[in-house]
Amino acid sequence: MEVCDNDELNKAVEVIAEASFIEFYGSGGSGTVALDAHHKLLKLGIKSFAYNDSTLQAMSASVLSEKDVVIGISHTGATKEVLNALKLAKDAGATVICITNSSKSPITKISDIVLQTASKETLFRTDAISSRIAQLTIIDILVASIANQKYDYYLNNLQKTRKSTIGKKL
Repeated sequence: MEVCDNDELNKAVEVIAEASFIEFYGSGGSGTVALDAHHKLLKLGIKSFAYNDSTLQAMSASVLSEKDVVIGISHTGATKEVLNALKLAKDAGATVICITNSSKSPITKISDIVLQTASKETLFRTDAISSRIAQLTIIDILVASIANQKYDYYLNNLQKTRKSTIGKKL
């Protein structure tokens, strides 16, 4: 079974930490992981956005720059809409990272950095439980690694974002 390479993970942390803006693209179950990743970075004060809609992915990708990072999330690595958006982002100069289960999938050929998950779906797991957990684990590792680079700064931002939602809880 294939697993995420530490060198690729370190490269991803480095480019994400230096990026002006980070976007996440995914659809279906991978789209919910993209939203979770955006949420986690926002709590640290890192500007990002997640797109689940293929038209918005393509539009946003086309106006990115070399200062930006796009993370495409696809278990199969063959979702046409996500692949199209990643190609547009790469053409615009952005660094492309993928989170996928197969090192031989089309998404890996577009990506500058490949983060490999190791999950096996079965016929009766139609909600893609194991692939989503594997993808979320990679996101959690990225977020924790980035936060540890400037611990005090990101802790301060985390406290600010937590404080900002206190009035929303009973």
